[in-house]
Amino acid sequence: MHGFLNLVYRFYPLAIAGLLAAWAIWLERAIHGHEPAFESVINQTPDFVAETVRITGFAEDGKWRYTLDSPRITHLPVTDSARIEQPRLQLIGQGRHMRVDADHGDIGPKGEQIDFSGNVKVEREGAPLDPPMRLSSAQLTVWPQEQRAASSVPVHLTQGEIRADADNLVADNVFGIMRLSGKVKMHLVARHQRNP
Repeated sequence: MHGFLNLVYRFYPLAIAGLLAAWAIWLERAIHGHEPAFESVINQTPDFVAETVRITGFAEDGKWRYTLDSPRITHLPVTDSARIEQPRLQLIGQGRHMRVDADHGDIGPKGEQIDFSGNVKVEREGAPLDPPMRLSSAQLTVWPQEQRAASSVPVHLTQGEIRADADNLVADNVFGIMRLSGKVKMHLVARHQRNP
């Protein structure tokens, strides 16, 4: 019996230290285990919501560059980004009016980039020798001030009888110059030569 008590007394401090360590770990997890969820709630809490919104951008010379319309915009202060519903962007590229419609959009910090998603439809007006150009995709990013656009998901383009499908798209002057990449399929119609 005396030997057993000596054993208990000898390991008593270790047992207490183990219990304290386990309690400290439990307390740490209890306090910090909920922080990500709490931070997520904070990150998703808007500081303002507006309806029937129009944002207009101008070039440095004061000329109209683009107009973005949305029935609802939600701004998140932590990321300084805004979620827009049913956005409609109208701008001029290569001297032609162009329109972008989508189900949703996200405006990045400083408003320099707009990420359109869901049923993205683009139409650029035609010219005397060129029919209108149309594009459809699930996603399209546009930098309206820089007159650039890009998509990292499949796109489908049509212009008159020309058809094109590609995995990726990069465009400058908003479709004035385009680079299609990935798996590209094109259907071209040869122009008839005029008789002399």
